[in-house]
Amino acid sequence: MTVLCSAGPSKFAAALVLWVGGVCLGTCALAQTKPAAAAASVLASTNLAPVRFLVVAAQESILSASVAGRIAKVPVGLGDSVRAGQVVASFDCAEMQARRGAVRAEHEAARVQYEAKQKLQGLQSAAEVEVELAAANVNKAQSQVHIFDAQVAQCVIVAPFAGKVARVHVKVGQGVNPGAPVVELVGSGPLKARMNVPSQWLAWLKAGDKLDGKVDETGGTVALRVTRIAARVDAVSQTVEIETELASTTGQVLPGMSGQVRAPSAL
Repeated sequence: MTVLCSAGPSKFAAALVLWVGGVCLGTCALAQTKPAAAAASVLASTNLAPVRFLVVAAQESILSASVAGRIAKVPVGLGDSVRAGQVVASFDCAEMQARRGAVRAEHEAARVQYEAKQKLQGLQSAAEVEVELAAANVNKAQSQVHIFDAQVAQCVIVAPFAGKVARVHVKVGQGVNPGAPVVELVGSGPLKARMNVPSQWLAWLKAGDKLDGKVDETGGTVALRVTRIAARVDAVSQTVEIETELASTTGQVLPGMSGQVRAPSAL
């Protein structure tokens, strides 16, 4: 005999449900809990799915040319360690240095002429306007010297921080234009890892939490400590970007390596 479940207030219907020995009652309960169970299953699968992370250096930079010129020296090579302020490349700036020398000579001549005008003014042999014009010529020449000093200083490229050479883009004798990449550096400081995690993780994730990950290239394990959490969730992917530091590692880990991390199994 088939008995249909009823959600009405009739006592007869309630008695009929009980009379079938709980079969219909269990079926109704199962039907009502299916949507909740499905949602819980999706949430659980989202939390347990692996998340990709990318290892990045705390400091990294592509050093580019500020002036057009020809590369004269590249004293560093791939993988070399450099210190802050060390020259990593230099240009052939002989012509610019010669121009700077000429401008300095003009500045010296303007200064001598100004001093002479001042002496003549004291002897009432030079007008005040002549002295002022001589002073203006000194200031103009001094400005030209500063311009060429700045241009000559750009003939060398120095490391802004201590680190290692990740790539060398130029060779000795090569001509480059302003903005052309010359040397890539990665800092020697602690490494970081960035990833986009499901927004549901925000229910428990906070700065200072630790996540266990595995590096694809080496198979080594890493312990990641959460340091930063983005201020908004991506509306399309429903993920939030986080930044972590590598608290501990097994094996070598380099910038650019990637891996996977999962939410703690206890959650």
